[in-house]
Amino acid sequence: MPRLLSRALILVAVAGLLGTGFWFLGRPAYSQHKETRSLKQAREYLAKGDYPNASLSARQALFINPSNIDACLVMAELCQIAHAPQLLDWRRKIAELSPTLENKVLLASAALRTQGPPFPVAAETVEGLKADGQNYAPYHTISAELALKTRRPDLAADHFGQAAKLEPGNQHHQLNLSVLRLQSTNRTQVAEARAVLETLGQSTNLGAVALRWLVADRVDQKDWPAAETYSKQLINQAGANLDDRLLHLGVLRSTQKPDFDPFLHELRQQSSTNAASIYAVTIWMVSRGMVEQALQWLASTPAKIQSEQPVPLAFVDCYLAKKDWARLQAFLEANQWADQEFLRLAFLSRAVAGQNDSLGADGLWRAAVRAAGDRLGPLSRLISLAAGWGKTEAREDLLWQIAQKFPRERWAYRELDRTYQAAKNTRGLNKVYAAMMHSEPNNLQVLNNFASTSFLLKQSLPTAHQVALENYRLQPANPIISSTYAYSLHLQRRHNEAAHIVSQLAPRDQENPALALYLAAIYLHAGQTNQARRCLSLVPETELLAEEKALAEEIRKVM
Repeated sequence: MPRLLSRALILVAVAGLLGTGFWFLGRPAYSQHKETRSLKQAREYLAKGDYPNASLSARQALFINPSNIDACLVMAELCQIAHAPQLLDWRRKIAELSPTLENKVLLASAALRTQGPPFPVAAETVEGLKADGQNYAPYHTISAELALKTRRPDLAADHFGQAAKLEPGNQHHQLNLSVLRLQSTNRTQVAEARAVLETLGQSTNLGAVALRWLVADRVDQKDWPAAETYSKQLINQAGANLDDRLLHLGVLRSTQKPDFDPFLHELRQQSSTNAASIYAVTIWMVSRGMVEQALQWLASTPAKIQSEQPVPLAFVDCYLAKKDWARLQAFLEANQWADQEFLRLAFLSRAVAGQNDSLGADGLWRAAVRAAGDRLGPLSRLISLAAGWGKTEAREDLLWQIAQKFPRERWAYRELDRTYQAAKNTRGLNKVYAAMMHSEPNNLQVLNNFASTSFLLKQSLPTAHQVALENYRLQPANPIISSTYAYSLHLQRRHNEAAHIVSQLAPRDQENPALALYLAAIYLHAGQTNQARRCLSLVPETELLAEEKALAEEIRKVM
């Protein structure tokens, strides 16, 4: 009997081991099956316009495999549809998972959509592609778009020209160049550009795009008959979209045509079950002062769709336009916004601030920042809101947060530099350069700026003197670096050594207004009063920092 029991126990143990083995072996296959199924469902829901379920399915795939690039692409598309700033985060992740030129260009494109001027992420991404992208037409296209948004039409024309050379058969580039030439002061160029666009307007692929620009051009020139003609052609194109119909609606409104009200009614009916379309029509109406009509229409849409982004944003835009802070607050307090909760809290902060509750507004703003978490897109969106609402300190705090949490996003430091330069805030500048030294230890310009601001503030002097010396050893012929080192010697009372260094500067550098104040101080304490007086006369008084003004006044008192 004991022997039979022993054999039974062995069989049970073997069965258990086999079961455990099958479980471990089968688990990866089951997970892969579930991941594949979730991704397939996400795509199907996306194609049907069922965005909540598309998001849920894509997240299920990402829960199983956070590196599933196809699921990330679905999330990026959903964010683009919902006008969600998280688009930037998804595009950033995609570019990290698959760092191709195409994905990096799409990251820059997302940054242009989600950030405001000066579009720092897009600018930094484009700059990083400069070496590898010269023979890649989409790089030149995105560079041109950035140049246009930052009002550099000549640079945009150069990039469009480069794209056309790389892809001579791509009529998109020909179209882009023609659009730029429409803005020329040369009438012949304008006429030629319009002729090219009219020809392209007959194209199956580019007809809608060309006609859009022709309508926009005629609207700018207030040539309403031509604008209406082009616009009618546009909305009859197979590739016409809602934006084209809104463009036509604008022409009808400007010409006070009786077709306006029926056309608007038709557009609202066609858009009433699509969240993205509802948002587009609402924004169009708000921008034309039709806020109350927009609100009435929004309230008439199905209750289910009113909670689907970006429809809640459409309500918010209406209340903001009316400055109806009480209704905005009531609307925002009714429901939470899931992934967009940070945005709800930010707008709620604005609503409370509009009712003179600064303490409550500050608390809600801090909650919005916490809700944004470590996500670059939401933090960037909050920066734009802070700038628009005049929350200077809040904007600075967010830039510092991005700089510290995302060390590769060097644009945050550059934005802080630009902010403190504009405010002539020497302490802020010094803090920025001190932080940048750690992320860019070989950037001599940053090191020099740290040293020079430290000298003005008379703080961290041992470090600043050492930095100035090491920079000088690396680039003794650089006039900026050598003059900073000379000023370092001057502060150490080594006046003759300092004067000798600056006396070796080229004549044009001796006349440089940016160096003049420091040269004046050096020459004065070396006993070369005439040289000091000449340099002081070159100092641009209106551009000085407060500490530099004090130094200039001190020099005048001594002379």
